Parts: sequence; C-alpha cells; structure tokens
Amino acid sequence: MTVAPPWQQNLRLLATRPDVRARIVCIPPAGGGASFFHPWAADLPPGLELWAVQLPGREDRLEDPPLTDLLLAARRVAAALQWLVDRPYVVFGHSMGALVGYEAARILAAQRIPGPLHLFASGCTPPDRHVRNDQPLGSAQQVVDELRRIGFSSDALDDPETRAVVIPAIQHDLLMFSSYTHRPGPELTCPITALVGGEDPHVSAEDSDGWSRHTTASVSTGVLPGDHYYLLDRHPDIIARISSTLTVSS
Repeated sequence: MTVAPPWQQNLRLLATRPDVRARIVCIPPAGGGASFFHPWAADLPPGLELWAVQLPGREDRLEDPPLTDLLLAARRVAAALQWLVDRPYVVFGHSMGALVGYEAARILAAQRIPGPLHLFASGCTPPDRHVRNDQPLGSAQQVVDELRRIGFSSDALDDPETRAVVIPAIQHDLLMFSSYTHRPGPELTCPITALVGGEDPHVSAEDSDGWSRHTTASVSTGVLPGDHYYLLDRHPDIIARISSTLTVSS
C-alpha cells in the first residue's frame, strides 16, 4: 500500500492565488479540522496561499486513530511543513493549535530546516505557563458546556449525530492539550504575535505578553473584540495583520 507523503496526510490546501509568493499555514483549536479555516479563503489577498493542518480523527481523517500526545502532533506537523519550504510561510495557531505550531517550529529549528517567518499564537497562554491537567473534561455534556462557556455557540452541538462525530475528537484533543508539559530548550528566532479576544475567560493580554520568553526576535500582542472564539468573526482583521507582516518581511 502506498503511503501518502506527510504534507498530503496532515495538510489541506484551502485556497491559492496566482503567482504565490508566501503561504499561511493554520492550525485549528481542539476538536477542529482544516474546514475551521474555510471562511478565510474569501479574504485571502493576492499572492498568498492558505493551508490548514488536518490531524487524524476528524473530517476526512475520521477513521485514522486520534493522537493524545501534543509533541507527536507537532512532529507530524513539522514533517509536513518541510514540504512547503520552497515559499516563505507563517504559522497561525489558535489555542491548542498555537502550542502545536510553536513546538513544530522548535523541531524544525533543531533540524536546521527553514521554519516559519512568523508565529501567530492566538488564544493561548505562553508554553511555560501552560498548566498540566491530568483530569481533562470527560463526558460529552461537560465538553459541550465548556465550549458554550468560552464562546463557541452552534446549533450543531444540539444534534446527536453531529455530537457523536465531533465530541470524540475534542475529547482526545483536550487530553493532548491538558497533558502537555513545556520542555526547556532553545528559543525560536522568528517574531511572535500573540492575539487574544478581549473577553476571553482563559487568556488575557497580560498572559500573552509572556510569549517574549520564547523567541529571540520581537513579540507583539493584539487584543481583538470577542471571547475565546473571537476569530470566528474577526478573521478579516487577522488576515490583514498576517498579510502586513508578510509585506514587511518580503
């Protein structure tokens, strides 16, 4: 049986433009798949390409065994990103996705492989401030209640068939996220932008400032209106920030 290369397994191309000069690679939050970023495609500026990470256990990878180790997820993402180094790229990760992106960038740096020009860490406390929790949310109802508390409201959560598909992926990802422990090591050398919703009950702008401990380059913080899932409504603003960063870097 032929095994697909890492980028085909773990990345999905969501949108492209003629004369691609740079790429945006997005990593979804716990339970999310590549389709989480489909709405971004309509606002993609000329010359950019939009990719998203597709971890196993969701969407078109529903039959693949899910992961429960964040560092293993980061290694798979890093292996996939190696196939995209013919163009400059930035990584945008939200919540758990920000930690996966950070660790993937560290892996690439350790292997002396070109990493992202910029890391956008959204809705996530700095890695060394992450609090390990060996008893993450267990039941499906607990997961649904927590999602609603932090701002993810969707009628799909009331549909039993949808819940049967979505909740297991979230539960496995929460286990992966909650069991993560930061390991001391070299800092990144790319700039980091930490983004947070102004009403996020989990992450504050003050928390986001701590990302400066994880790179030798510059760190900036942006606060946008909204809660933990502020990006569902503010993606045009986020894309504009990313595009501006790529223009400055080019």
